[in-house]
Amino acid sequence: MEKHTPAQFVVDRLKMGISQSEVKQNLVAVGWNDEDADVAISSALLSLGAPAPEVGTRMGARKASSTLDVVLNLFSFILLGMIATALGVLYFEIINKWFPDPLAYRNGMGNFSTTGVKYAIASLIVAFPIYILVVRQWFRRFREDAERVESKLTKWLTYLVLLITSVTIVGDLIATIFSFLQGELSPRFVLKALTILVIAGTIFGFYVLERRKIQYGQDIPRRIFQNVGWGMLIVILLGIILGFMASGSPKTERMRGFDAQRAGDLSQLAGCINNFTVERKQLPESLASLETSTNYQYCASRVVDPETGVPYEYRVIEAERKNGMVTEAVFELCATFSLLGAKEEMQRSQPYAYPTSDGGKWNTHDAGRSCDQEITVIQDGGVPFPMQKI
Repeated sequence: MEKHTPAQFVVDRLKMGISQSEVKQNLVAVGWNDEDADVAISSALLSLGAPAPEVGTRMGARKASSTLDVVLNLFSFILLGMIATALGVLYFEIINKWFPDPLAYRNGMGNFSTTGVKYAIASLIVAFPIYILVVRQWFRRFREDAERVESKLTKWLTYLVLLITSVTIVGDLIATIFSFLQGELSPRFVLKALTILVIAGTIFGFYVLERRKIQYGQDIPRRIFQNVGWGMLIVILLGIILGFMASGSPKTERMRGFDAQRAGDLSQLAGCINNFTVERKQLPESLASLETSTNYQYCASRVVDPETGVPYEYRVIEAERKNGMVTEAVFELCATFSLLGAKEEMQRSQPYAYPTSDGGKWNTHDAGRSCDQEITVIQDGGVPFPMQKI
């Protein structure tokens, strides 16, 4: 039995009056994929006399876009959204840091957040290189196969991106002009509007060129796309450098985290010592006294520095003194901090910190060894009073 090629099989079936869709279904049923089936049908049509395209044109028999092309295109747009969002957040936080607005702080909106900066930097470091690789692969597939055509889905997604960026640009310009007419064109607002315009404008320009090259086959030099990529890389690197300047390096963040833990520990220890004094009618001789009492086991994890493991310094200043009818005691707690700290600055840099773990007055400290004293009431007619702060 003579073996037919796919193209000859299609020719025979078309001559029998069978439609192209039915022929394609027959090929797919025996194991051919959609792409190869379309190629076979195109070859058959050419053999039946269908006009072939002239050399250099982008018409006629062409290879359909594969599933991989659709996945690459969709994945690139997901990465693009992550990059645009992260870059906008990063520059917005930098502007919030260097151009603070008292009204924004009072309303709790627009205040600087180190968390936002760090997450934006992490997103850019991961997403941008992957996006560049995916986009290069997308262009390579069409550059190496002149007969490849993209699917309707990839066209639709690309034009959706162009629509979103164009609307963003128009909205940004309207907001800028409106603020100018309202007399509210502050440097802070101008810089944020410029950030949106640069990000949206770059994306819009890049994909206009991409459409001209991929969809319409125009000869757009590769160096133009490369220059856009290098430009965005410079903007991203500049943002990362400014972000570290505004929020501190990873080492500084780690030091700040240890200091926050020390402040919380000292505040908790002060409360434990006060409760111990009220119950026992005397200050504990040392922090070890808290560990030996079952009532204060929860304080045991707070007696040592989280970084060095060295116990905090505890000293009895006055074991007992009279203040009118009240019997008081004074003690001192010390710790070695890595950075200069201030409660107000911490609240600005970490606006969503858990309020009960802020360390109270212990957040105000010098870099290095820092101590604070507390007054606790031993007895006042048998009625305990809460601790008083100096």
